Amino acid sequence: MAEPGVKASDIPSQVQALIKAIREDTEVNFENDWKLVTIFIGGNDLCNYCFDQNNLSPKNYSHNLKISLDMLYKEVPRLLVNVVEIMQINLLKSVTRNTLGCSLIQRTSCPCVINPSEKSPELEEMKRINHEYQSELQYLVSGDLYDGKEDFAVVLQPFLHNSFIPKIGEGEPDTSFFSVDCFHISERAHAEMAIGLWNNMLEPIGRKQAYNNFTYDRSKIHCPSEASPFIFTKINSLPSPSGTTPTPFTDSTHSSSSALTAPVLNCPSSTPVWVPVLVGIVGLVVGFAACWIILSLGHRRKSKAERKELEMKGTAF
Repeated sequence: MAEPGVKASDIPSQVQALIKAIREDTEVNFENDWKLVTIFIGGNDLCNYCFDQNNLSPKNYSHNLKISLDMLYKEVPRLLVNVVEIMQINLLKSVTRNTLGCSLIQRTSCPCVINPSEKSPELEEMKRINHEYQSELQYLVSGDLYDGKEDFAVVLQPFLHNSFIPKIGEGEPDTSFFSVDCFHISERAHAEMAIGLWNNMLEPIGRKQAYNNFTYDRSKIHCPSEASPFIFTKINSLPSPSGTTPTPFTDSTHSSSSALTAPVLNCPSSTPVWVPVLVGIVGLVVGFAACWIILSLGHRRKSKAERKELEMKGTAF
């Protein structure tokens, strides 16, 4: 249902279309199937804020999201909503490439952020508004507006809150994370964001990673632990009553969890334990064999040279 180029004011209509599509999907049991919705919006609002400060204010940004969440809360049972926090968008100013697409399209895509010069009052104002967007979103989600149902939860996922642009070489931005316009992200960056979102979902509220380092490392993908084999919400991030055992969400409509969760574990390696041991033994055997061959050849050359020297001494001209 998501569309490129939209603003927060477009989210309520998208939510209406989404609810309608779920209801009409014959493969979805609307009442009993669990559903997951992820909302990530705000970049286009900030990019055009300087042209329409009233409609694109932080308060209106939050208000449009509240309308959307209210509809989902009222109409959709068994639903978890991820709200991805918007990043500090002024970082995109550092992404440059000596191409026509990068130099022109980037300014057109996000003029209110890209065009102001560094340390200008206009750019400082955009940074302030960006922070207010984040604060408004945190305030909306952290309240108790959506705590009245056991089969509904809204969770703020903050992995982009303190993001930075990855660097290569002598501090140059790694443009492989961006498309030809140096503004929209590439497939590689989408993959990194997917990992960041997944990891946030498996981290308890209050202990979620609030940055994404955009480094290629598959081992950083988290897995559910045996103690907490579920997605974290406000309820199951709370400490358990003393003397009780953490209990995850089950598929019962009236179930909830009050678990103190164990640290999230990294996925175990798919390589069997005996493989590195065998490789080490084979490496030692090969090393000994190579040394023996080298020493043997050296000894043979030395013996041959000594015999030739004796023959030379015994020959008269």
